[in-house]
Amino acid sequence: RRRAGRAARGRGDTGRRGAAGGIDPAVVARGAGGLRAVFGGRARQLEEARLLAEPVQVLTPVFVAELDRVADAVPWIALFLDTYERTAPQLDRWLADLLTPGRYGELPANLVLTLAGQRRLDPAHWGDRGRLVADVPLGPFTEEEARQLLNGRGVVAEPAVREVLRLSGGLPVLVSTLARKPRRGR
Repeated sequence: RRRAGRAARGRGDTGRRGAAGGIDPAVVARGAGGLRAVFGGRARQLEEARLLAEPVQVLTPVFVAELDRVADAVPWIALFLDTYERTAPQLDRWLADLLTPGRYGELPANLVLTLAGQRRLDPAHWGDRGRLVADVPLGPFTEEEARQLLNGRGVVAEPAVREVLRLSGGLPVLVSTLARKPRRGR
């Protein structure tokens, strides 16, 4: 109070008196604004530090809240993660925790998460959450399906199509890989 009182008298009395012993309300307001800036800046620094130290704990509840917001506006939310065998080391723990009720908030009932990969989910991370998973093994493409993919990629010469079918055995990843056109100059 002394400091604020001195500041008010030091800048000249404007004739306006606050309830706190003759302190200029404008000076108090400026002082409060300065405190907000200082403490707000510290709060932002703490939030940023926490974000850097614990990004999953900070961002996942925000992600869940956004899913919840979107869920109110659409009939279904579908998230697809393909080639999961590549990202599983980074995502397994997080996704398993995400599906744990109450861990980061409740997921919307109209959310469908699809993981596509070459291996089963790691029981070390998924444990009993596996009951939430429907394992749907995919077999090789039929010849018609493989031809359709090849045609869509511009592979239409019959000798090339037959060779892709022979080499791939209809396995989708191989059909897709063999259907890629080589870049010129390579």
